Amino acid sequence: MSRTRISKGQEGYTLAALIVLLTIIAIVIAYTVPEQWSLVMKRERDRQTIFLMKQYARAILAWQMKHNNTVPVSLEQLQEARKPRMLRGDGKWPCPLTGNEDDWILVPPQALVANIPGQQQPTGGVTPGLSPPGSNRNRTPPGSTPPGGSPQFGNQQAATFKLNKELSPPDYKGPFVAVRPNASGKSFIALNEAEDYSEWVYTVEDLRKEIQARQAALAVR
Repeated sequence: MSRTRISKGQEGYTLAALIVLLTIIAIVIAYTVPEQWSLVMKRERDRQTIFLMKQYARAILAWQMKHNNTVPVSLEQLQEARKPRMLRGDGKWPCPLTGNEDDWILVPPQALVANIPGQQQPTGGVTPGLSPPGSNRNRTPPGSTPPGGSPQFGNQQAATFKLNKELSPPDYKGPFVAVRPNASGKSFIALNEAEDYSEWVYTVEDLRKEIQARQAALAVR
């Protein structure tokens, strides 16, 4: 009889301990899973934004190929282009960071600062080999491409580009070589070493380099 009582007591104690343990686990999950899920969703939002920026770069490159190396001057040109279609669907893609299709900022060539190894960085957002805004030196028509390079970039295959936000304001209109989100704050994914949304940029030159890298990798195989 005593053994039966002890066994039942132990079973009751074990069940109570299990219930307490499950309760603690439930509380921990309730507090941690939503936060972890939020981080996952934010990273996915960053990936979607970068994907759309790359799609716009592809559309700009397609526009150049069709229009004698000139660049578009508005998103509407890319959205309304036919034969070939530059953007899938109607091309009016909401920015994943804001949810608004009007929150894409055009990036003009002069807003990109070239980071060339071994060369001193310029000030004022002037890319080496480019003319300062308003200068007549090496001037090319708006949206045109000088021989041997992409629009106003010159032949800087080794360069990477950083954004001068002052030369790419939200209300900018004119020739552009990239789009960027109208957002700010620390990003969850770095894009070309930029860790703030306001510094994100992915240009036609970035696309060309990515294509060349893929072709080189395939050639090695």
